[in-house]
Amino acid sequence: MVCALAAALVAGITAGPAAAVGGYTKRWGILLDGWNRSSSPVIADIDADGVNEIVFGHQDGKLRAYEADGTLKWSTPAIPGVGAGCMVQDSATAIDSSPAVADLDLDGIPEVVVGVGSTWVENQNGSVIAVNGKTGAIEWQFTGGRDTSDIWSNSPVLDGWCEGVYSTPAIGDVDGDGYLDVTFGAWDFYIWSVDRFGSPLPGFPVNNDDTVWSSPALFDLDGDHDMEIFVGGDSTPGGYFDHLGGVFRALDWENGVVTELWHRTANEVFHSSPAIGDINGDGRPEAIMGTGDNWHSTTGGASDHTRVFAFHLDDGSTVPGWPVSTGDTVITSPALGDLDGDGRPEVVVGSWDNTVRAWRGDGSQLWSVTPTYGHPDFDSLGSIRITGSPVIADLDGDGDQDVAVGSSVGIALLNGQSGSSLEDGLGWRDRLSVGWSHETAPAVGVLEGERRLVVTGFDTPGVRTRVATFALPSTSTVDAWPMWGFSPLRASSPFGSLCELTGASGTFCDIADTAYFASAVEWMVSQAITTGISDSLYGPHQSLTRAQMVTFLWRQAGQPGGYPGHGFSDVFPGDYFNGAVEWARAVGITTGTGLGRFSPADVVTRAQLVTLMWRRAGSPGGQPDPGFVDVRAGQYFTTAVWWAKAQGITNGTGPTTFSPEDPVTRGQAAAFLYREATLP
Repeated sequence: MVCALAAALVAGITAGPAAAVGGYTKRWGILLDGWNRSSSPVIADIDADGVNEIVFGHQDGKLRAYEADGTLKWSTPAIPGVGAGCMVQDSATAIDSSPAVADLDLDGIPEVVVGVGSTWVENQNGSVIAVNGKTGAIEWQFTGGRDTSDIWSNSPVLDGWCEGVYSTPAIGDVDGDGYLDVTFGAWDFYIWSVDRFGSPLPGFPVNNDDTVWSSPALFDLDGDHDMEIFVGGDSTPGGYFDHLGGVFRALDWENGVVTELWHRTANEVFHSSPAIGDINGDGRPEAIMGTGDNWHSTTGGASDHTRVFAFHLDDGSTVPGWPVSTGDTVITSPALGDLDGDGRPEVVVGSWDNTVRAWRGDGSQLWSVTPTYGHPDFDSLGSIRITGSPVIADLDGDGDQDVAVGSSVGIALLNGQSGSSLEDGLGWRDRLSVGWSHETAPAVGVLEGERRLVVTGFDTPGVRTRVATFALPSTSTVDAWPMWGFSPLRASSPFGSLCELTGASGTFCDIADTAYFASAVEWMVSQAITTGISDSLYGPHQSLTRAQMVTFLWRQAGQPGGYPGHGFSDVFPGDYFNGAVEWARAVGITTGTGLGRFSPADVVTRAQLVTLMWRRAGSPGGQPDPGFVDVRAGQYFTTAVWWAKAQGITNGTGPTTFSPEDPVTRGQAAAFLYREATLP
């Protein structure tokens, strides 16, 4: 019913006026035979002439570039590189991937890079190609693909065709050599990163276990000037990873070796692609993504198909308040933007229950909206799905961020603060796009000197694709997430590195100026108490170890020496903390953990740290009970906690809690030491 009704409505729209669509003036539109189902347009200056063009792929195997006025600039057949053992091919392969743009070879002309391969067009080799943005000529074709199955029949039997690349390439410097690299996943079970000429970097590919539909995000997390890779994938029981569902990985390249920093799993595949940002304002970036619909549709289980996850980028731990649940499958990718004006980005994503939701960083919901499309037949249908990824931009010129997102029957334009429609009161004929299926994300950018919204949609029964641009009002604000993957690099973050995200002006990139422990860490640096965990990182959210604890205290004391051996069997003369342990044992700050051991790698609890500080201060008494319900009289740390509260060293973790058994973080430890040293 949806397809037939969509065909009828499309016929009406294409016959209507071309220049007046509700409140958004249509500048131009084109119709192409065949489908562009999922290749989201990119707006970028691809020929270095100072003005933007539009590029997208198509299932007819052509990568197309259009000038700002709608004139075709070039159309390039996507002829793939062919891996060893795969079928010979000199014709084009269908494109479902979205193009990325950057000047890879530093010749002044950007390249357009796109994956090729589609489940909708059989018997074609998959690959990645890079074309000259000015001429459309192919500059290189990736030849590392392999045949692992028959993707079109979902059979493990080899069919002779190199598997496709649905994943959108992300562009960034992965190996730290100062040149841009191209990173993508493939249906050949591998995660790849290739250099600017298409050759695999040392250490790649990385075995994902099963197909990769998700697109990678890139972010320099550790301040070493190369970008880590964050990408989801499928996983199958009995395979390399041996898990039913999906796996999300953080990968780091160092000296030709790719290391998995951490991974998380779900009971559904990760087809959704991650977005990276700081959603809760703590200076600690997160990766946010949905999942997909494989095991849910084939086995009837996979409860995670409705969930949106948020993981801390540094260690993969779950962000408090997440995951959140929707009413149906979430296969699209989230966008991040500050919708309510509180200075922190919200997470926006659509699901298959025809609902768009916006969540705050703590997992609470800002709004949830089921879009209407101005037509009673559409608005009464129960089978409409949100099928496109959202973009976040100022769509009405009021200086606030709004949301544009595609569904199986049209585009929804939503007020960012409330989720209400920006096309309320308009009939379906006057709305921006009704009657077209949108599995792509729109794009917002400057074309012909004005802000434009670019949309691509397809007509299922008519087998056509529509591309149209609409004028947007001018605005004084910067669009938060103007296209799929945020920018033409498709790296899926407004920030390339932790230093950019935090805007830190101090010694360490991971200490935002607004962090409660920022002054404490800078004081520790000035007092030679800490050198951080690297030149650019302090590690404020890492748990403090016993070795780090005694080293902090020892350095604060001036690094005294000349003490007898400590006698602990697990601390050796070459250890950086050996002198600190000798001092701490001699002055009575620690007696170890028993059985002749110090346990240097053990995590320190909040109770243990204040107890050590209290002992160092001479074990003073006489302080009042602060009323912490989790600190009972008679515990080994009771008097120490009372002292620490009276001295202003801690206020607890809540009005009536101290959380004595919680691990103390390095940020909290810095705050404790600083307050003790500087407060009366």
